Amino acid sequence: MVKATKRNASDRREEIVTAATELFYQYGFQKATMRDICRKIGITQAALYYHFRNKEEILYTIIERSSNNLHLLLRSCLSENKDPIEKLRNAIYQHILSIKHAREGAKIIIEDKRFLGGDLNRLVKEKEKAVFYLYRDRLEELQKLGRIKPCDLTVATFSILGMINWLYHWYRPDKGLSLEAVAEQLINILFRGLLNE
Repeated sequence: MVKATKRNASDRREEIVTAATELFYQYGFQKATMRDICRKIGITQAALYYHFRNKEEILYTIIERSSNNLHLLLRSCLSENKDPIEKLRNAIYQHILSIKHAREGAKIIIEDKRFLGGDLNRLVKEKEKAVFYLYRDRLEELQKLGRIKPCDLTVATFSILGMINWLYHWYRPDKGLSLEAVAEQLINILFRGLLNE
């Protein structure tokens, strides 16, 4: 009975997070209300507040999951037993392709994280730094090996992240190019600016 209750509570939290993700993506964090979330999954506000203290906690949960999934993906790509350039290329490629399954989370992180205050904001920034340094450390390693041109590694890292993060805003799968083709083109543009001949 206890196990069933725990499973039901976990299932309900998942329903709430899924509904909130859809609503925050569609309307933005500020416009979507707790009442909207309740209406979408057919629960009372009291039931919602049993699982989450407030809307900010739901937002943090969405951002945390998206950030953790991305961090694990990039760590896996960058720890493969491949040429360092190929590891970086694959990390960027997989990061771009992750938008297929994580477009909502990407938009919410970029547009709505500013609504988190205090400790939640600090935790989100730590997660962003972790992703930033996965890329920056790899670029630093390549620079030391003489595989990329001399450049400011912070600028280079933010260029990679900015290029990828803005995709959710402009890329439309029904407008011609596949996401895979977009990824290849963006990587080629980026690498021509970085790599030594």
